Amino acid sequence: MLPNKMLKTLVFLLFTWLWAAPNCFGQVLYEAEPSVQKADENRKNKIKSSKKINGYRIFIGFSNKRAVAQELLTKAEEKFATTYGAQIIFDEPNFKVYIGAFTTQAEVDAALIEVRKEFPTARKLKMLIPNPNYTENPEAK
Repeated sequence: MLPNKMLKTLVFLLFTWLWAAPNCFGQVLYEAEPSVQKADENRKNKIKSSKKINGYRIFIGFSNKRAVAQELLTKAEEKFATTYGAQIIFDEPNFKVYIGAFTTQAEVDAALIEVRKEFPTARKLKMLIPNPNYTENPEAK
């Protein structure tokens, strides 16, 4: 059994914590200098106007013979042409076969689960992908 003084101290601390806990949350407001806001806008505009961005692809295999890579591509397209698409990228001296072009890690992780059912050795790779928000004429938007 706890001594009376210790029990009172624990009860006091418990009620103090229960009273103070709801008051511990706050709101953070960031006020940025105009130069920082302008730099952020410039960064966003640069991303919109660039043809490629950092993203993810699912790598399913490679070969130094185009015909072998083409067979792998055909198999991938049969399964994923309507959902993610597939393509061969020549990276000397190999032809590499990829599925999809994903902008977020969550998207690629979800797709990888499905792709691994057909290609158990598939893995995600971070690489440059076409920017889905890119337009030839930025004033068109």
